[in-house]
Amino acid sequence: MDDRELLDAINSLKGSVEARATAATAAVERATGLVDRIKDNIAYILGLPAAITGAFSFMWDSSADEAALSYQVAQLEEAVADLKAEGDLLGGAKNFTLDLSGAPGGSLTPILTGLALLAVVAALFWYQARRKR
Repeated sequence: MDDRELLDAINSLKGSVEARATAATAAVERATGLVDRIKDNIAYILGLPAAITGAFSFMWDSSADEAALSYQVAQLEEAVADLKAEGDLLGGAKNFTLDLSGAPGGSLTPILTGLALLAVVAALFWYQARRKR
Protein backbone atom coordinates (compact mmCIF):
# COMPACT_ATOMS: atom_id res chain seq x y z
CA MET A 1 0.00 0.00 0.00
CA ASP A 2 1.47 3.23 -0.99
CA ASP A 3 0.97 6.68 0.47
CA ARG A 4 -1.65 7.64 -2.06
CA GLU A 5 -3.90 4.75 -1.17
CA LEU A 6 -3.39 5.45 2.53
CA LEU A 7 -4.40 9.11 2.08
CA ASP A 8 -7.47 8.07 0.07
CA ALA A 9 -8.49 5.65 2.82
CA ILE A 10 -8.03 8.32 5.52
CA ASN A 11 -10.06 10.84 3.47
CA SER A 12 -12.78 8.25 2.93
CA LEU A 13 -12.86 7.48 6.63
CA LYS A 14 -12.92 11.21 7.45
CA GLY A 15 -15.86 11.76 5.08
CA SER A 16 -17.72 8.83 6.60
CA VAL A 17 -17.16 10.14 10.15
CA GLU A 18 -18.29 13.67 9.15
CA ALA A 19 -21.42 12.28 7.47
CA ARG A 20 -22.30 10.25 10.55
CA ALA A 21 -21.60 13.26 12.85
CA THR A 22 -23.88 15.44 10.70
CA ALA A 23 -26.60 12.78 10.79
CA ALA A 24 -26.22 12.43 14.58
CA THR A 25 -26.39 16.21 15.05
CA ALA A 26 -29.55 16.38 12.93
CA ALA A 27 -31.10 13.53 14.94
CA VAL A 28 -30.26 15.30 18.24
CA GLU A 29 -31.75 18.57 16.97
CA ARG A 30 -34.95 16.76 15.92
CA ALA A 31 -35.17 15.09 19.35
CA THR A 32 -34.62 18.34 21.24
CA GLY A 33 -37.20 20.07 19.01
CA LEU A 34 -39.69 17.32 19.80
CA VAL A 35 -38.96 17.62 23.55
CA ASP A 36 -39.41 21.41 23.35
CA ARG A 37 -42.79 21.00 21.59
CA ILE A 38 -43.88 18.49 24.22
CA LYS A 39 -42.85 20.87 27.01
CA ASP A 40 -44.73 23.76 25.34
CA ASN A 41 -47.87 21.63 24.98
CA ILE A 42 -47.68 20.48 28.60
CA ALA A 43 -47.23 24.07 29.75
CA TYR A 44 -50.17 25.15 27.59
CA ILE A 45 -52.40 22.30 28.75
CA LEU A 46 -51.56 22.84 32.42
CA GLY A 47 -51.45 26.63 32.22
CA LEU A 48 -54.73 27.22 30.41
CA PRO A 49 -57.02 26.08 33.23
CA ALA A 50 -54.90 27.94 35.76
CA ALA A 51 -55.13 31.12 33.69
CA ILE A 52 -58.90 30.81 33.30
CA THR A 53 -59.55 30.02 36.96
CA GLY A 54 -57.10 32.73 37.99
CA ALA A 55 -59.05 35.33 36.06
CA PHE A 56 -62.36 34.24 37.55
CA SER A 57 -60.79 34.02 40.98
CA PHE A 58 -59.54 37.59 40.65
CA MET A 59 -63.01 38.73 39.59
CA TRP A 60 -64.57 36.88 42.54
CA ASP A 61 -62.10 38.40 45.04
CA SER A 62 -62.48 41.82 43.47
CA SER A 63 -66.26 41.70 43.69
CA ALA A 64 -66.07 40.67 47.37
CA ASP A 65 -63.65 43.53 48.11
CA GLU A 66 -65.86 45.96 46.21
CA ALA A 67 -68.92 44.85 48.18
CA ALA A 68 -67.07 45.31 51.49
CA LEU A 69 -65.86 48.73 50.40
CA SER A 70 -69.36 49.76 49.32
CA TYR A 71 -70.70 48.71 52.72
CA GLN A 72 -67.99 50.71 54.52
CA VAL A 73 -68.72 53.78 52.37
CA ALA A 74 -72.43 53.47 53.16
CA GLN A 75 -71.64 53.32 56.89
CA LEU A 76 -69.40 56.37 56.61
CA GLU A 77 -72.07 58.32 54.73
CA GLU A 78 -74.58 57.46 57.47
CA ALA A 79 -72.21 58.61 60.19
CA VAL A 80 -71.50 61.90 58.38
CA ALA A 81 -75.23 62.47 57.87
CA ASP A 82 -75.82 61.94 61.61
CA LEU A 83 -73.04 64.37 62.52
CA LYS A 84 -74.39 66.90 60.02
CA ALA A 85 -77.84 66.62 61.54
CA GLU A 86 -76.37 67.31 64.98
CA GLY A 87 -74.35 70.22 63.59
CA ASP A 88 -71.14 68.68 64.89
CA LEU A 89 -68.89 67.49 62.04
CA LEU A 90 -65.82 67.41 64.28
CA GLY A 91 -67.38 64.60 66.30
CA GLY A 92 -66.70 66.06 69.74
CA ALA A 93 -67.23 69.13 71.92
CA LYS A 94 -66.90 72.39 70.05
CA ASN A 95 -63.72 74.19 70.98
CA PHE A 96 -64.45 77.44 69.16
CA THR A 97 -67.60 79.29 68.27
CA LEU A 98 -68.68 82.88 67.78
CA ASP A 99 -72.16 82.03 69.07
CA LEU A 100 -71.54 81.71 72.80
CA SER A 101 -74.95 80.13 73.42
CA GLY A 102 -73.97 76.99 71.53
CA ALA A 103 -70.60 76.55 73.21
CA PRO A 104 -70.16 74.31 76.25
CA GLY A 105 -69.25 76.30 79.35
CA GLY A 106 -69.52 79.68 77.57
CA SER A 107 -66.42 79.02 75.42
CA LEU A 108 -63.50 80.96 76.77
CA THR A 109 -61.75 81.04 73.39
CA PRO A 110 -63.73 83.91 71.79
CA ILE A 111 -63.56 85.92 75.02
CA LEU A 112 -59.78 85.56 75.22
CA THR A 113 -59.43 86.33 71.51
CA GLY A 114 -61.48 89.50 71.95
CA LEU A 115 -59.33 90.59 74.91
CA ALA A 116 -56.15 89.96 72.89
CA LEU A 117 -57.49 92.04 69.96
CA LEU A 118 -58.48 94.81 72.36
CA ALA A 119 -54.98 94.80 73.87
CA VAL A 120 -53.39 95.01 70.38
CA VAL A 121 -55.63 97.95 69.39
CA ALA A 122 -54.88 99.70 72.71
CA ALA A 123 -51.15 99.20 72.17
CA LEU A 124 -51.45 100.70 68.66
CA PHE A 125 -53.25 103.79 70.01
CA TRP A 126 -50.64 104.21 72.76
CA TYR A 127 -47.81 103.87 70.18
CA GLN A 128 -49.41 106.49 67.88
CA ALA A 129 -49.90 108.93 70.77
CA ARG A 130 -46.32 108.48 71.90
CA ARG A 131 -45.01 108.94 68.35
CA LYS A 132 -46.88 112.23 67.90
CA ARG A 133 -45.18 113.74 70.95
